[in-house]
Amino acid sequence: MDQSEVILPLNSGSETESSHSYLLGLFSLLATFITISLYFGPYSTIKQIIQKKSVGSVAGLQFIMTSLSCFLWVCYAVLTSNKTMFLVNNIGFILSSYYAYIYWLYSHESKFKFQVIGGFLIGVSILGFSFSSSDHQVRVDNLGILSCVICVLMFASPLEKLSSVIRLKNSDGMLKQVAIGSLLCGLSWTVFGLLIDDVYVYGPNILASILSFIQVSLILVYPPPNLPMHGSSSIVDQVY
Repeated sequence: MDQSEVILPLNSGSETESSHSYLLGLFSLLATFITISLYFGPYSTIKQIIQKKSVGSVAGLQFIMTSLSCFLWVCYAVLTSNKTMFLVNNIGFILSSYYAYIYWLYSHESKFKFQVIGGFLIGVSILGFSFSSSDHQVRVDNLGILSCVICVLMFASPLEKLSSVIRLKNSDGMLKQVAIGSLLCGLSWTVFGLLIDDVYVYGPNILASILSFIQVSLILVYPPPNLPMHGSSSIVDQVY
């Protein structure tokens, strides 16, 4: 065996590692940018709620689900020392908690207040169960699995209107730009999760991508009427 036969595999391995690092850095930035952009999506709707002192037809459950999901992923990021997830979900938790607070102020439905309390109790229960074990890997697995469940429920929540959209052949309440953004977000986190080989990252985001694709398909098949009033409030229904 000559020297060239020995050197080739070494160079090839080095190039593969360099390529992996480049892709990891690229999708880390991409996932961060897309996700933070989506978290800022409902801000204009929240401003309208403050100005009108009414939540109108805007649904508030997704603010609670997003806040809960982000909080759990922040805890997961601490356990796994994942700086990208920690940064993104901290921002998401702060913004979604603010949105939920504003919604609380101007909502006249007692149901929302019970949903907030329920979300808080679920979060505390999940953390209590996850950290009940003294084994670090068991903590990671417990929190990862339960965070995945909450994450998928968060992405699925806009589809509560699925039956009415199909029945009325009208996707009013679903914003195309944000639905596409949600699809890109799910895909970018899927690739990021595959690159770091973390099933708790790519697993739920594969499902999230499928759910977002369904939303985009519904909007294309049953386009909403061009009503600015509905368009401005419906961003809440499709964010995340």
